[in-house]
Amino acid sequence: MILPLAILLALHSFAQTQVELIPNAGYTFPSRTDFYDVYGRINGGLNLGGSLKFNLNRSLGLEVLYNHMNTQSGVYQYGYDGQKLAGGDLTLDYIMLGMVPSFNIPGSTVRPFIGAFLGAAVLTPGANSAYSSDTKFAMGLQLGTNIYCSPRVGIQLKAQLLSPVDGAGGGFYFSNYGVGSDISGYSSIYQFSLNAGLIIGLGQVLPEQVYHRSSRPRARPRPYRYYY
Repeated sequence: MILPLAILLALHSFAQTQVELIPNAGYTFPSRTDFYDVYGRINGGLNLGGSLKFNLNRSLGLEVLYNHMNTQSGVYQYGYDGQKLAGGDLTLDYIMLGMVPSFNIPGSTVRPFIGAFLGAAVLTPGANSAYSSDTKFAMGLQLGTNIYCSPRVGIQLKAQLLSPVDGAGGGFYFSNYGVGSDISGYSSIYQFSLNAGLIIGLGQVLPEQVYHRSSRPRARPRPYRYYY
């Protein structure tokens, strides 16, 4: 049963639908930030979420992503004992929007993709904390592949990096070589995770992209070319 299915998947390249609903789950690895005399740590754990992807065509999609995680964070003192100075429960919610290009492998159901996201991160301390929730600008990256069983069903495997931005800065400069400007952001939290999801296709199936070889009109020979 498994072998015929594998052969079928290898010999057919399935199309995508206009909209894809992708619930997913995964593991987020711990994040650590070093300060002058202490360090901060956010524990790893299970993350849940999903995305809604609007395929503009078979090579480019617009994706709305949501990711939720309940964990613990703390500030620790350097040393062998690693004394915890402060911390408690922490909830992180990311709401992101980004462009996701994908790549077609001829004759294959596997479609690798990359993505870049911008959005918001909501950090909510536990109920016993003296701090209130905080909303920050956030950035994200992802890299993975979709494996389609049909145009409406598939599996997604991806690596994901999400990060709330602590601050940003910019500047303007000029010199003998010209003028310019730059804008940069910095963060103390980088959350890397490995996720798996189920692809549920909605809407119409996208048409196959057909590429035509460009052709030049051939120059017509001069009449009586060899007769002067």
